[in-house]
Amino acid sequence: MGPDKISLRRALLAGFVATAILTILMFLAPVAGLPRIDLASALGKPLAGGRAVAAPLTGSWWMGLGIFFLFGSVISPYIFAHAYHGLLGSPWLRGVEWALFVWVFGGVAVMTMMGLGFDDAHFAHPFGTFASSLAGHLVYGAILGVIAGGVLKGVPHSRERHS
Repeated sequence: MGPDKISLRRALLAGFVATAILTILMFLAPVAGLPRIDLASALGKPLAGGRAVAAPLTGSWWMGLGIFFLFGSVISPYIFAHAYHGLLGSPWLRGVEWALFVWVFGGVAVMTMMGLGFDDAHFAHPFGTFASSLAGHLVYGAILGVIAGGVLKGVPHSRERHS
């Protein structure tokens, strides 16, 4: 058994808020002197009909942004809600632990397998890309944990329910 409907809704809301904030931070990164991060373009690249990137505000770019929001607002928070009691620490720390897992699995493994992990932007600013990607994921996780964790920590773990 997983979390109840209220806890799951709160986790999905937390995922949406965290993803929206992360999206804003990605587009503001160049203002802070960090490399430009356009995950919508990167995720839309396979849909761009062989072009090198999905140009901003094109159909492929919007599909990439949709994929990013689907994962950040629905899939990741859903799994986080079910994994919450397997993580350690306070709610924000559990969110950070989850985000670290997502960063390693999604940001490094899956994106690299898709041919998106180590592109020209990465090699132009390897540490900046690495650090900003990790920092973004950790901010996402902390927000997810703070918003969703208050409700999830009150939900008994499935083993506790059957005792």
